Amino acid sequence: MKKIASHDDIHIFAPDNSRFSFLKSPYAAHKTFSAVDIYYGIFGGDAYSPVDGEVIDIRSYETPTPYKGRNSTEYLLAIRQGKYVIKIIHIKPDVPKGKTVSKGDRIGTFIRNGYFTFWNDPVMHVEVRKPGDYLRASNNLRLEPCIKWSGLSSSRSLELECRVEEINNSYSLLSSNCDICGDVRGFSLDSGFLDGYVAPVVGEGFFGIIRPQGFFRPEISKLDVIAGDRNIDCGGVAFSLHFNEPRIKLIPRKYGIKQFSEGEEVLIRLEI
Repeated sequence: MKKIASHDDIHIFAPDNSRFSFLKSPYAAHKTFSAVDIYYGIFGGDAYSPVDGEVIDIRSYETPTPYKGRNSTEYLLAIRQGKYVIKIIHIKPDVPKGKTVSKGDRIGTFIRNGYFTFWNDPVMHVEVRKPGDYLRASNNLRLEPCIKWSGLSSSRSLELECRVEEINNSYSLLSSNCDICGDVRGFSLDSGFLDGYVAPVVGEGFFGIIRPQGFFRPEISKLDVIAGDRNIDCGGVAFSLHFNEPRIKLIPRKYGIKQFSEGEEVLIRLEI
C-alpha cells in the first residue's frame, strides 16, 4: 500500500497496482477537492481498507438507476480514526461494526449501481469527514495529494502520440509516454498532472490539474482525437494518476461502439 492523500493527521493509502483520481467524478465532494477515487480489481472482487481505524457505521440506500436489471443498492462504510471519520462508498462491506481494521485489510467487495455509467471501472470513493457529518454528500475537508513533485511541463497544450493497447465494449485503453513524480505517473499540463474526464463539448466534463500549489480547474479550449486520416467523434477522454504504466481511457459515444483496432496509432491534442 502507498500513501496517496492526507488531511491533517489522516493518511489514505492505495494498493501498489491501483490508480487514483481526485477529479474524475461529478460527485459533490470532488468539487471541493475533498474526495479521492481508488481504482483496482473487478466488480465483485476484494476491496481493501485505505486507512486504519474502527468500523463505526454501515448503511445501505437505493440509488436511481437508468439501467434495467441493475442492482441499485449503495453502501456507506464509516471508519473512525482519531478525531475524524473516513467515509467509503461503492463497496459492499463484509466487516461488522466495532471491528478494528488496518490499511490493506479486506473490508468488502466492489459493486456497481446507479451511480455508475457504462465506462466506469470498480472504484472505492474515500473522504475524510467530521464525526457528526459523514452522511451528506457535500464535504469541505480538502485532501492533500501525496506526490513527490519534480519538474513537469508548464505548457498549456498537450500532444500525445498513443498506441491502442486494449479494446472492449465500454472503452479503449491507450498508452503514451508519461511523466513521473516519485511513485506517481501521469500526463503533465500547466505544471501539474491532468486528472479527470475531458468531454468533447466545452464545459461538460469534470477534470482539472493537480499542481504542487493545489488544484486548478481550467476550461478545455481544444480536444482532437485523430487516427490516421480520421477525426474520431468520441464521448470523451479520461485521465488519472497511476503507480504502474498509465493508460488513457478513450470513451465511445455509446456502449459497444469500437472505433479502433489494437495496435493502432492515435494522436490526442488538448489545449486549455
